[in-house]
Amino acid sequence: MKLTIEREELLRGLGRVQAIVERRGTMPILANVLLEARDEGITLAATDLEVAVVARHPAKVKTAGSVTLGAKKLYEIVRELEHGEVALAADDARVTVTCGPAKFNLLSTSPEEYPSVPGSDSASFAQLDTALVAELIDHTLYATSTDETRYNLNGVFVESADGKRVRFVATDGYRISLIERAVPNPVAFLGKGIIVPRKGISEIRKLCDESEGALEIGAADGFLHVRRPDLLLTTRLIDGEFPNYRQILPKSHRIRLLVERERVLHAVRRIALMAHERSRGFRFVLADGQLDLSASNPDLGEARELVPVEYQGERFETAFNARYVLDVLGAMTAKEVAIELSEELSPAQIRPADDADESAVIMPMRL
Repeated sequence: MKLTIEREELLRGLGRVQAIVERRGTMPILANVLLEARDEGITLAATDLEVAVVARHPAKVKTAGSVTLGAKKLYEIVRELEHGEVALAADDARVTVTCGPAKFNLLSTSPEEYPSVPGSDSASFAQLDTALVAELIDHTLYATSTDETRYNLNGVFVESADGKRVRFVATDGYRISLIERAVPNPVAFLGKGIIVPRKGISEIRKLCDESEGALEIGAADGFLHVRRPDLLLTTRLIDGEFPNYRQILPKSHRIRLLVERERVLHAVRRIALMAHERSRGFRFVLADGQLDLSASNPDLGEARELVPVEYQGERFETAFNARYVLDVLGAMTAKEVAIELSEELSPAQIRPADDADESAVIMPMRL
């Protein structure tokens, strides 16, 4: 293998695979990136056996071939190079990287040992706008569970009831985030719903930032495929039963409070500075036309902030985890949100005041 490639192009490809390669796994080869040089350019591939990416990059190929190199070290080297073009040349078990006066000789591994990346030939695809996909992810990813024993909650549930609308749902057992949007093209493969793991969803979100227009998304044989002309991202789907979130969504409410999202967001953020480090709990009290937010910590002291609201009912008191409330308010973009409350120990629902297709449910806590 012998080729030259623009430094910025190689750096962009190597940067994309850094979060995918497995550095501490039982298979050392998974810490490598696979480079394949062909007439039309170079292909970079990486996988951790759950998420994989294959991307083509323009390059001047003199001799075709393939090799695998440590992804992290190669990225660090290319990042520090100063000239515009990088030359790669493979010879036996070594690869020479040359850029201006700098020259590196790296040990390589046979590409035959590298795991194969699942193909997308059997998948049926639908086009979704990158801005739409980014919005759906931003409003749900934060609510996925990080508890590996609850594997069916370690991702985002994606479904489409009629093929014309797509719904993203995430929960960790303490909160639920849900958003639904109309799509211009039918998404038939989402009829029964799929669970996309947190890491796969995160990588799809990154693609939305570096792509314009639309992404092609399809599913087959337990994998979700996301592609554009120069790239294919594949993630293994979670094989499990997503909980019936509809049973948890509040059917009614006794109090509906309209508040300015930014004002409450910053108030809770300030109050949270004095909340207990472990519980992150704060009191949420409604009385006499104001929202009374407070938190106390026996080792630090207390904090209290009053927010004027339109409320003239009986005193209502509950408590929430500050991080959960901040995540919800931070993910939403509406100027005004509605907080819907029923009983002091019943779930609260937060939704944009002008959007019935987006909501979040938070379980209260005892203080």
